[in-house]
Amino acid sequence: MTSTKNKKNKKLLWQIVCVLTSALFLAVLFFSINYYYNLSQGKNGFSFNIKKVVNTEEGIDKCDGCVRRALDGRYVELNLANIYPIATVIDNHPQARPNFGLSNASLVYEAEVEGGITRYLAFFADTTNIEKIGPIRSARPYFIDWTKELSAVFTHCGGSPEALVKIVKENLFDLNEFYQGSYFKRDKNISAPHNIFIFKEKLSEYLENKNLINGKFISWIFKNDEPNELIPNPEISINFKSPGFVVLWKYDIINNNYTRYIDDELHQDSGQDIKAKNIILQYTESQVIDDKLRLKMRTLGSGEAIICLDGICQEGEWQKASSASRTRYYYKNGEETEFNAGLTWIEIINNNQKIKYN
Repeated sequence: MTSTKNKKNKKLLWQIVCVLTSALFLAVLFFSINYYYNLSQGKNGFSFNIKKVVNTEEGIDKCDGCVRRALDGRYVELNLANIYPIATVIDNHPQARPNFGLSNASLVYEAEVEGGITRYLAFFADTTNIEKIGPIRSARPYFIDWTKELSAVFTHCGGSPEALVKIVKENLFDLNEFYQGSYFKRDKNISAPHNIFIFKEKLSEYLENKNLINGKFISWIFKNDEPNELIPNPEISINFKSPGFVVLWKYDIINNNYTRYIDDELHQDSGQDIKAKNIILQYTESQVIDDKLRLKMRTLGSGEAIICLDGICQEGEWQKASSASRTRYYYKNGEETEFNAGLTWIEIINNNQKIKYN
């Protein structure tokens, strides 16, 4: 019996030796290949070019020398961290769909204009990989307030009388198709007014002409992704007043983001699904101010907010002390929100929209 046990022990020992020998052989082989490859490339000895991946967010690896981008928290090279932002008013009329550029934005506000329809104010930290943005539409005063807090270039096509006066008073860098049409292009195959677009080359040209290089705003706080396995709030729905403007966000636990649907269909632009890392429902007051049903909307002070990220929606508050200060978001306990890196989408909720998150 002892002899049998000894044989088993010897067999086990031999198996361990074989495994260790194989591992050692593979390690020697790996280092040998790396060594001679580096020599063939003119490098010395064992030099490696391996990224230190700490966290993967929005498909971008955190690597040596990379920092969080000021506008959306994505990891980028240092020279790309704070490019002067572009703010663009984008059409959301059913005849203007599909949109272009929204899926590549860093921050998007969706707010009502006339008659219960909504319009977007999209902010871009970098337009290098965006072919075109649009359709471009007209300005409203509250869009200017949100643009000013980021000191962004304000891109639009005309605007309400109050908005046009406000642009001059606020001394914005204003890119208006009415007066600077050479920067824009009208698509003759699309019916006006849903046919005005701006292209990345023209945006770069404007920034260069104005010598606008680095942004001038305070960044939010960004954190690493922390998906919640329980998914207590997998869907967020907003029913704006006009038909065709029902919005639904569905949480995706695999990618820890929210996929957007509009009017019961997957919302795409430029052929891509629109996905956001953070959803904010920002409550405020508005009132009709003229016979065109244009709105006045409160953007200063504070108000209720629902802050949704990592599959969880929590009650909180928004605060904006002055027209130039950044809107900031806090939970009920007073703690400032730390956002996930990527697109943040702010739904401006006023009056009687039906909201549900479950």
